[in-house]
Amino acid sequence: MLGVIWAIVWGVTAWSGGKKATPEKVSGIIDGAAFEDWSEAAGGNFSSDQKVARLAKLDEVGEVLNRLDLRQRKQLDEDGVLYDLFFRLSREEKMHFINITFNKSAERLMESFDQMKPEERERMVQKSVQDMSNGKGAEALERLKAEDPEVLKLVIQKGFKAYYQGASANTKMALLPFMDAVGEAVQGFTKPGGGGL
Repeated sequence: MLGVIWAIVWGVTAWSGGKKATPEKVSGIIDGAAFEDWSEAAGGNFSSDQKVARLAKLDEVGEVLNRLDLRQRKQLDEDGVLYDLFFRLSREEKMHFINITFNKSAERLMESFDQMKPEERERMVQKSVQDMSNGKGAEALERLKAEDPEVLKLVIQKGFKAYYQGASANTKMALLPFMDAVGEAVQGFTKPGGGGL
């Protein structure tokens, strides 16, 4: 009887461990899918079955990615895993990936940030830039500035939502690590005793 109980406990633990969202799980799905580089190819060069299979794998990546917390997303940002994947996707796949990974938490971050006064937004941006510059995020920050040298100024002036809506797919992807960094800053700012909102 005890053996049966332990077998059930082990089974439930293994099942829940397999369901847990981790950066390693996201990387594993991407590695397992072995996405070919479709970035330069015309969409008509591939069968509908190939396109459907790739979109299904992107949906799987997005589902796990959207369950990660900011710290875990930051690890993926710093490893460059998502960025490398993104630039192997076709134009249509890039837009699909951006749409499925822009989740409710990102929307809430935008709203919180955009409700701040410009001087408060500037403080959050400066803190995020400093955090990224001092860590592995420096490369992601440089990619973002290469996409749009005015991005930091525009985000401070307009807020995230207005800027994000008009940005290209490539700029949106480059913006995600910065949004995650700002999210951490905003969370710290709004914590009790944080002197914020």
